[in-house]
Amino acid sequence: MLQESQGRLHLVCLSEHYMRKEEILDFTFPGYKLANCFCHKTYSHGGVCILARNDMTYQAIDLNKLCKEKVFEKSAAKLNTCSAKVTLCCVYRSPSGNPNYFLELLEKTLNLLYQPNVSPVICGNLNINFLVDSSVK
Repeated sequence: MLQESQGRLHLVCLSEHYMRKEEILDFTFPGYKLANCFCHKTYSHGGVCILARNDMTYQAIDLNKLCKEKVFEKSAAKLNTCSAKVTLCCVYRSPSGNPNYFLELLEKTLNLLYQPNVSPVICGNLNINFLVDSSVK
């Protein structure tokens, strides 16, 4: 989440929102509007979205061609403030999702989003426990 020093958050990221497309379009969060989202078509649960403060200007970034349910779910938006240019990507990987395929799609996404002088911010739920030794880590 991006936050001003004196005010409300600019953006709110939700992973595992559990809503279908028709449900999320009716979703309200006081003071915010839906900036971008990914919703499951086949499975239940999962999904990610970004909410932008009502007075914020942003650009939704269409990354649906690189989304794969349970493996790599994401939504992205570009935000220009007076102090920074940021591309925010909210990501979710199901614990049952293939971690190698996830990393492959993450790399493709980062290459697609890269722009000089724009800071990338990735947040969400990767379902990888970095405190435990494993091949996934």
